[in-house]
Amino acid sequence: MIRSAEPNQIIYASKPARSKARSIFASILIIINSFIFIFAYYDTLQAMDPESYTEHSSNTVQLFNLTASYISGQCLYYNDSDIPPMRDEIWVMYNLLNDKDKKVYNLFLNLVEHRNEDDYTNGIIIDKQTLEEIGSDHFWKIYDAMLYDHPEFFFLISNSDMISCQSITTANYKTFIYAMNPETEKESQQIKAFDAATEEFLSDIDLNLPKEEIELAIHDKLISLVSYDYDLLEETKLDNTIRDLGQSAYGALVCDSYGRPNSAVCMGYSFAFEYLCQLAGIPCCTITGNVSNITDDPSEHIENGHTWNGVKIDNRWYEVDVTWDDYEYKEPMELSFFEALQSDSEKFYNLLHHFYNKTTAEMEYLYAEEDTIFEIEGYLPFNIREDSSHIRYTAIKGDPGDSDAFRNRLIPLAY
Repeated sequence: MIRSAEPNQIIYASKPARSKARSIFASILIIINSFIFIFAYYDTLQAMDPESYTEHSSNTVQLFNLTASYISGQCLYYNDSDIPPMRDEIWVMYNLLNDKDKKVYNLFLNLVEHRNEDDYTNGIIIDKQTLEEIGSDHFWKIYDAMLYDHPEFFFLISNSDMISCQSITTANYKTFIYAMNPETEKESQQIKAFDAATEEFLSDIDLNLPKEEIELAIHDKLISLVSYDYDLLEETKLDNTIRDLGQSAYGALVCDSYGRPNSAVCMGYSFAFEYLCQLAGIPCCTITGNVSNITDDPSEHIENGHTWNGVKIDNRWYEVDVTWDDYEYKEPMELSFFEALQSDSEKFYNLLHHFYNKTTAEMEYLYAEEDTIFEIEGYLPFNIREDSSHIRYTAIKGDPGDSDAFRNRLIPLAY
């Protein structure tokens, strides 16, 4: 089951003329923007070398025939005044971007959709002053935001080498040219398996129910289905550059890169929850940050990178941590002890919903409540949960220039 990524079509209806002056002014703006784009595009073409994709300086290349352009797909002038198409609110990141960045997002989305076409490339032309203002890695942040809106692109999330970029520099402009590797037979089979798994997952959930009931059903079924991938966690501790399907929705709904079924780390849980909510028409996004258990001893306060979700129900934002809600049996815990926990159905339910639909402030300091204190024969009363903290990467927490901070600053707080 794949959602169409095509934008909604916008139909422009004819309107009564407001005034002759307004029409003339609009015409002038169109002409000016057209000249700016043509000049930038021509300036870029002057720097193109048909022999390679390497970066060039305008004083080292020769003008060549316009038909030798490398940009076979879409070409965007970043500063143009075109209005991007509207998209459904389930694509949270898209709707939080400004108009210029929405068009960059759409260009990357188009690249994914056409990646199987021979030598398909898209380009972005930007003047050097604007590039200096937004930063040289700004377009990669938009690409990252697009990926976080589309967990079904698990093959890109788990492989950062799928997309490539080359640049052409002229006196006043810089052009970025993007290409993407075509789909392999293995990816094609994985996509079919992923679509089948998502369809099967939602098959017994009534999508006509109120959104809050659908969200709860997705949450509960997901934590029942998925097991935390501790093997992958240990591998990433040794090498944080590892990219594995267990970090994607595919790992949670199908298997990780080693074939372990329904096995994922926090990213996999979060992307799966996001995608399933999207398919049910619920706006959802993935948040990145640091988590820790809060103790009286500062030396025991250890922060770890983590992902969880933001979800919008009835025009109100909440935060959900599906991973930490998934309290499951694992060795060396005695199975009889775990079964004793499960026997107290009310408190075990509370245990599995401790991080469900909280405000941002609650997640930043979430107290262990009395409703998860268990009394098991042979043990003193104890609480499975501890006081904990979820802090988003923002301009204050984390590197303000990285993609995580860029996305998290866009995502609304839950009140």
